[in-house]
Amino acid sequence: MVKTRAVRVSFKPEQKVEHLCLSSDGACLVWAEQGGVVSIAISAENEDHRLAGVWNAPGGVVGMCLRGDRTFVLDDTDGISCLNSKAESEWHLTIPGGGFSLHQGPNDMAVVDALGRLYRISYGGQLQNLNHFEHILKATFVDQYLVLAHEDGSVQALNEDQSIWQRPSRGEVGEAITAIGSDASGHLLLGREGYALVDGDEEALEMETWCLKRLELLDRCDLKSRVTHLVPGLEGVICGFDNGRVTLYKHKAHRELLMTNYAIQTLLVRGGHVVASSWFYLFGHNEAGEGWKVEHQGMPTQLAASANGSILFFAGEDQNDWTDAEPIGCLSLDSETIEIDPSELNAWFQQEDSGPERSAEEIYRVDDSVENLLTDEERRMMAKPVEVGLEDLQDALDGFIENVNTDEATQGTLNLDSSELLEALDDQISSMAMLPDEDLFGALNEEVSAPIPPVPRAGEDRVVVCEEDGTAVVLLDGLGSSDVQNRIVMWSWVDSTGKEIATQAQAKVRLSVGVHRFELRICDSEGRWSSDSIQLTLKRA
Repeated sequence: MVKTRAVRVSFKPEQKVEHLCLSSDGACLVWAEQGGVVSIAISAENEDHRLAGVWNAPGGVVGMCLRGDRTFVLDDTDGISCLNSKAESEWHLTIPGGGFSLHQGPNDMAVVDALGRLYRISYGGQLQNLNHFEHILKATFVDQYLVLAHEDGSVQALNEDQSIWQRPSRGEVGEAITAIGSDASGHLLLGREGYALVDGDEEALEMETWCLKRLELLDRCDLKSRVTHLVPGLEGVICGFDNGRVTLYKHKAHRELLMTNYAIQTLLVRGGHVVASSWFYLFGHNEAGEGWKVEHQGMPTQLAASANGSILFFAGEDQNDWTDAEPIGCLSLDSETIEIDPSELNAWFQQEDSGPERSAEEIYRVDDSVENLLTDEERRMMAKPVEVGLEDLQDALDGFIENVNTDEATQGTLNLDSSELLEALDDQISSMAMLPDEDLFGALNEEVSAPIPPVPRAGEDRVVVCEEDGTAVVLLDGLGSSDVQNRIVMWSWVDSTGKEIATQAQAKVRLSVGVHRFELRICDSEGRWSSDSIQLTLKRA
């Protein structure tokens, strides 16, 4: 048995849900689907959310946030738009080069464009261009400070438009910041990955704690796996790792809360509840140490919850089944957990609405409603008994009956040649049957062999010469991966920060001068993951 929570289907989107937002009071739900379709649903008190409006973004949505009754949407083509509660555009600002990421702050928003440049935008639509902050990969707000992580591993904190602190990059070869977050005390936490000097050596994985008010390092600890999520909560910081582990970091020590066995995709903390999405599941943990699990039809990469956890939405897509988009599920962290058999975890999204349940009286009662619609002639025809004579039976057997003795003494007796009748019937059945072909029989008779895991090949490390602008478009090619049993069901390209950038075997990326590392992860039909990495060094001409 496994503990779970009651879940229901809230919406059935037409495309993959790529972004999901919920207002703090849980009344307004917004989601963006693949292709740029943005939907807004509103809920009145004690009522389900109902669709209020739909808006089409100029391009793919790369960022989204809610403030009051306004939704702010960043697309990768044109810029940022402000929508009202009916999904009507109120204002729009063009971002040169298109958007890359959107970060919500206490007084304004931070936007990073596709070239890694920074913009500050007020909630009223005033734009402040801060292009001298460049090559940004990650950003987040820690209290009033905006913290930026750059491609070379350096980190800086801004107060308004002024840099008040900068952490220089470490290591002779280079490093990457895998996660930025804060703890319950407002300290800055950084997940760091230092590149190995020699191919095959272990990479340095660390986590740092900084006080931005005193501008000093408080702690640095070694990690056994890459930290990808840092979320304040439980009087410390909740850490999510790429090996599926979730810990509470407090008093300079990690305490394990969950072990999901797959990379943490999304991490959320509401009160005393920790919710993590990993593989096809949501995993939950509360302060009392109680855990629970919910299965999704797809991989739930999107989580959004109200401030008190009374309502939580999650969405994702089954990348093994490209037929229909997967549903948006809904649950409450206030509800009591229930115990069910693990095989029943998928019941909430598999059960179709079969209408109201009928009683035994309704099922077995004599219903003359159809007969009342018949004409008098149709009723007489239905009441007339069916008469089948011997001649009719002989015609139906198509000549197989050799002799019918109609003498009075043997009236109603059939004299048949049974062997000939059986032979004729056998010929007819054989000609009508749709028999499998030899290929199908061969496949069914094949000896079942042990599964052979696929071998990923991300390609050889290489040096790329940049164009005049200091960038170059590079093809990440995993088609060299071998899979003798054709079992690969999922591809994933991940950059050095732990962010998934593509779900196909090949992907094009625009890179700037420096050292860039990418990891190709593939998964077979048995759920086994394997990976290979490639390092690209970009130099100026």
